Amino acid sequence: MNSNEYQEVNKGAKKDLRKKLLAIRRSMTREEIASGSDKLAEHLFKWPQYQAARNIMLYLAMPDEPHMDKVIAHALAGGKTVCVPHMYETRGLMDAAIIQNLDDLVVGQFDLLVPNPATLKILDPSDLDLIIVPGVAYDRAGRRLGMGAGYYDRFLLRASKSELIGAAWAAQILDSVPVDEHDRPVNYLLTEEGILNCGKS
Repeated sequence: MNSNEYQEVNKGAKKDLRKKLLAIRRSMTREEIASGSDKLAEHLFKWPQYQAARNIMLYLAMPDEPHMDKVIAHALAGGKTVCVPHMYETRGLMDAAIIQNLDDLVVGQFDLLVPNPATLKILDPSDLDLIIVPGVAYDRAGRRLGMGAGYYDRFLLRASKSELIGAAWAAQILDSVPVDEHDRPVNYLLTEEGILNCGKS
C-alpha cells in the first residue's frame, strides 16, 4: 500500500470511528453531562500540574462535551491567565485568546460561545503551561481523534512547551485510534473517572 492509499484508508477509518463516538456522546443526558463535568473538574483541581500552571488554555464545550465553565471560574479565581480558542475564518487556524471572565464570551457560529472579537487579546502559544485538549476519542497512549478540521493539530505544533491533557468521557477512551504522522499525542487523559498518565498506561 502506498502513502496515498494508506491516507485514504486512514481517513475512512477516522470518519467511521468519529461517527460512532459522536453518537455515544450525543446519547448522554443533561444530568449525566453535568454530573460528569463536575467530577472531571474535581479531578483536575487536585492535579499538581494544573495547580502549578500559570497560563492555561481550555476549550469552550459543545453541549455534549465535558463542560469547562467550573474550571474556567476556578482558574480565574486562582489568578491564572486563562485562554480559550479563537478560530479564524481560514479553516484549521486558531489562536489562544485571553479571557478575564465568562462575560468576555459571546455567541458565535453554530450558537457556540467564542471570545469577543471586539476585545480580543492573543497569548503566544509558546507561553502556555497547560492545554486541556478536547477530542472525539483518545487511546491510552494519548493519541487523539478530533473533529477533522485540524485546528488543534496545527495549534499544538506551536505550543511545544505546553503540558497536554486530553479531556473526554471515559467511554471515548479506546485501546487504539487511527492517527497521522503529524498528530501530537497528549501526555495525560482527564475523564470523569480520573486522570490517566499515558506514559504509564
